[in-house]
Amino acid sequence: MLGALFERAVDGLLVCNAEGTVLSCNALAAQLLQVESSAVIGHHVSEFLEQGKSEGRFSLRDGPATTRTDKGASPLPVHLSLTPFESSKGAQVVVRVRDAAERADTQERLRQLANFDSLTGLPNRALFRDRLGQAMARAQRSGQAMALMFLDLDRFKVINDDLGHEVGDRLLRHVSQALTNCLRAADSVGRDGEMPHTLSRLGGDEFTVIVENVGGAEDAAQVARRMLEALNEPFHVHEEEIVISASIGISMYPTDDVDLDTLIRHTDMAMYRSKSLGRGTYSFFSDDLTAAVTARVSLEGSLRRAIERQEFVLHFQPKADLRTGQVTGVEALVRWHRPGHGMIPPDRFVSVLEDTGLILPVGAWVIRAACEQLAAWDRVGLPPIRLAVNLSARQFRHLYLASLVEDSLRQNEIDPQRLEIELTESLLMEDNETTRSMLDSFRRLGVRLAIDDFGTGHSSLSYIKRFSIDTLKIDRSFVQSLPDNDEDAAICAAVIALGRSMRMCVVAEGVETPDQAQMLRDLGCDEMQGYWLGRPMPGSEFAAWYMNHKRSRSRRRSRSRYTDTSPMTLFSLLDGT
Repeated sequence: MLGALFERAVDGLLVCNAEGTVLSCNALAAQLLQVESSAVIGHHVSEFLEQGKSEGRFSLRDGPATTRTDKGASPLPVHLSLTPFESSKGAQVVVRVRDAAERADTQERLRQLANFDSLTGLPNRALFRDRLGQAMARAQRSGQAMALMFLDLDRFKVINDDLGHEVGDRLLRHVSQALTNCLRAADSVGRDGEMPHTLSRLGGDEFTVIVENVGGAEDAAQVARRMLEALNEPFHVHEEEIVISASIGISMYPTDDVDLDTLIRHTDMAMYRSKSLGRGTYSFFSDDLTAAVTARVSLEGSLRRAIERQEFVLHFQPKADLRTGQVTGVEALVRWHRPGHGMIPPDRFVSVLEDTGLILPVGAWVIRAACEQLAAWDRVGLPPIRLAVNLSARQFRHLYLASLVEDSLRQNEIDPQRLEIELTESLLMEDNETTRSMLDSFRRLGVRLAIDDFGTGHSSLSYIKRFSIDTLKIDRSFVQSLPDNDEDAAICAAVIALGRSMRMCVVAEGVETPDQAQMLRDLGCDEMQGYWLGRPMPGSEFAAWYMNHKRSRSRRRSRSRYTDTSPMTLFSLLDGT
């Protein structure tokens, strides 16, 4: 057994006595020494090998020609390692013989694995830290600034989950190459005509760039802008076209006179500021960021506790028919009743829910709670109004969303046609398999689909037609300046005409004055939503508000019938409610 293992070992092995005479030789050792096995046994190893210049390195001696198996071959250098042991025959030594070139290749492969990312070939986290330390030392000695940049791909996890890890890996290689090419082209930005850089991948979708010899913050900003532009080039996979964006954080050194770990932390903070600004941009570190990041971490912790303590509540804002004044439905809006802080509006916390993934449990609660409230209104005799619920991009891609909606409707015995799912234009523009599958699921359920804030994104007739949209909601930014702004009036007229031509309901958001409402009615808008009709209110207050609004409409209609022979105006239906 031991003899078979000795003969089949992956290395060349010699067993020698304490004086260096060869007692055993396996086939691989004989092959490396370029002699027959029988010619080695009984001879001293020095007859075949001579010491090289480096430790453990040997070259083959020109031994007797009759023993050489390949007389024309150039002797190859070999590497020896010795392992002494005691046997029944006394002290002996195992000599492991390895091809020196192969050993060098192995060492190079190990070095690559230790220092470079296997997917992209870029320096990894360990090598990044080493090169950052060297760059900081050079900047300190020369007085010439360097910039450290953290680059995080926006919504990469969504792409990875939707299209699979293979596509995600291909996208990361595409980003790596695009950034590499961009940085090579950007070398001329530096003051001395050369701007050395190191692009690294820390893991996942996180990249870093060390840029040396920059003239100042504006040079660093120019490099960041070029990288963002380079990423705008579409990435094609199958029949899909993906455009990736990134958020970049930048710290300058030695302007920020800190140690290596603090510089990294500052740059990370700046990157998160870019995320909070809407992504696809860059931000520099500043001292006020420390307080901002501390506040952000505190807010995340408070939101996690808010879920556990059930601190979220729903408010409902009514919608009404612009021609008759009749309430047609409500939109469910989440609020955070934070102890000691009062009622927190969604613009203060929803983006944090999105970034942390907490939007999934909160969004699921919103759907269930909204359907439960609709059923409660049914029980007290309110007419079957519609309920609108907003879905974020992260919610929309969740695997069990359609099942959650279906279960909520069934458990509360609600007709699916009374639920309206509000989606953003940017979400619908991502025309991929996940989007199509989810919309098909909603269609099968029978729920309605609405485009929220229409006109602020990449409006396209193609996706409106393809996805059979039921409702267009005109964004409040186009309503607030009516009736005085001709451009906004033209936009509203165009959206209304589009909706009518495609048999969709058009709802105007943010209606706050009777003049705005009257103009929208004159343009042919179907419904309105805004403070003039009613502010968002708790579900417990809506039933009373609705009954009061209904009585007011009835009184005004009666008064108009006996006192005014002119056509009934919108003001007579809604004013004063």
